[in-house]
Amino acid sequence: MGINYLPIENPRSMNLMKHFILILVFCIPMCIWAQTKKLMVEPNHSTIGFKISIAGFSQVSGKFTDYDLFLDWNEQNMDSSKISTMIRVKSINTGIADRDAHLRTADFFDEERYPQITFESDSIRQINYSNFEAYGKFFMHGVTKEFVFPFQIVKIENNTIGIKARTTINRQDFGVGSEFKHSAMPDFLSDHIEVEIDFWTKRRKE
Repeated sequence: MGINYLPIENPRSMNLMKHFILILVFCIPMCIWAQTKKLMVEPNHSTIGFKISIAGFSQVSGKFTDYDLFLDWNEQNMDSSKISTMIRVKSINTGIADRDAHLRTADFFDEERYPQITFESDSIRQINYSNFEAYGKFFMHGVTKEFVFPFQIVKIENNTIGIKARTTINRQDFGVGSEFKHSAMPDFLSDHIEVEIDFWTKRRKE
């Protein structure tokens, strides 16, 4: 007649099992948090600005005050991250009302026909610890072009991500002011517009 032996519990094994369970308990929320964050711009602490050289003597700076910016962010998986922006041209503000009104006309942005400037990424690539590049389509003044949007992560705290971007756009590529001629200075406006964007995010309501 055989004898059935009950297994003797090993205290060391039991402790290891308890530690393993605790690790799972803490890791599961972290894994969930590592999923893609759905974010949007916090406009009270953000700026979409630009500046352009005037006849080589000085620069005029301005900004757009009405825009949407959405960010899907996953530090562990850049393939699921993306950024999209929509700027309303009518919100252009250089500090001089008459100049802003002129910029909205067909001489420049032609706001009635093309009321929005947009960018939507197809992919985002991490260059190093804090620098990234978003590849996508940029639309302005009726023209769509492939565009590389470089940006830097300044700081991250939960759903608040600070982002800084500096790039240059050739306005002639999009036909902005291509036909405008100054009465006395043929090279009145630089072709290159320096874009300066600083923004931080907040959680997006789905």
